Amino acid sequence: MPTSRSVAALAVHPLQANTLHQTSIDLPELGPADVLVQTIRVGVCGTDREIIRGDLGATPAGVDSLVIGHEVLGRVVQTGPLVADLQAGDLVTATVRRPDGCPACLAGEPDMCLWLNYEERGIFRQPGFMSEQFVEDRRWLIPVPEHLAALGVLIEPLTVVEKAVRQAELIQHRLNYWDLQTALVIGAGPIGLLGTLLLRSKGARVVTLARTEQPNAAADFVARSGATYISTRTRSLDDIAAELGNIDLIIESSGNSEIALDAMRILGNNGVEVLLSICGGDHLSELPADKINTSLVLGNKTVVGSVNAGTVDFENAVRRLDDFEHLWPGLTGTLITNRLTFGPDLDLNLITGKSPNEIKTVVEFSQ
Repeated sequence: MPTSRSVAALAVHPLQANTLHQTSIDLPELGPADVLVQTIRVGVCGTDREIIRGDLGATPAGVDSLVIGHEVLGRVVQTGPLVADLQAGDLVTATVRRPDGCPACLAGEPDMCLWLNYEERGIFRQPGFMSEQFVEDRRWLIPVPEHLAALGVLIEPLTVVEKAVRQAELIQHRLNYWDLQTALVIGAGPIGLLGTLLLRSKGARVVTLARTEQPNAAADFVARSGATYISTRTRSLDDIAAELGNIDLIIESSGNSEIALDAMRILGNNGVEVLLSICGGDHLSELPADKINTSLVLGNKTVVGSVNAGTVDFENAVRRLDDFEHLWPGLTGTLITNRLTFGPDLDLNLITGKSPNEIKTVVEFSQ
């Protein structure tokens, strides 16, 4: 394909450990419905680090490397002639998944893909956004208000919990009375902390669980939102459940399959547990299967998996960031604890491994 120009990027050789490197890539020519975007910043998440470790990932056809990064904020540089609602200077973010033609994808829900032959920017068979510029079809770009420029890179991780809570609310349409009162968030990484803010913004009583004992940055963040942080090293799930009473909603984002499954025991009657973690490996554990089964059946409880996010979740996340700033001015931005500047002197080790007290690392490209 002819190209317009080359730009610097960060890429890996998928399924090969520790191959993160700086490179240059050719951008495709701008199509009629395409947009050229100048990258401002890109977030680094657990999925990126799994790709860097060689655990997952796939290259686009015809190349041997994959540009990483799927949490992006950028500014429009140029638009194709069919793009009428964006112009140079506008802020945008982008969705991650690209449809494969299954019935769900054709219905506009690639996040619910049936055949699982989708592609994902920076993950499977599509280049990511960790480059100076990128070209994207207008369909997959989400406008971001200028006043959210400092927070826009958090939109994509926020969409994960936006979808999780939206799915839970759809499920709870089965009940005439349901009123979210008490929620448990398992995991205090960026997803868990954004989930804590989302549930608090809905007025729920929220307890956020993590392994790390206090004091730590995540615990401080949780406290400032009005939620409660508890270390699982100091209190058991049963003890926490006894204190909370009926738990209406559990959002699991710990990456620990054992606690994800064990939490089913303490889910409240008529409650929903949403599983967000993708746990690699073949870990085995002993759980009280009969008790869990009986509890789920007699309590009309629901356990559901949720992955990726749809356009509606991105649009909701943009509005939700405004809500967060109104409720807790300045708090959301403190999630970004590490800022790395893209360039020849960038220490790639700071992307590969998590540093002490890190919550969210971003790579800065431009302003």
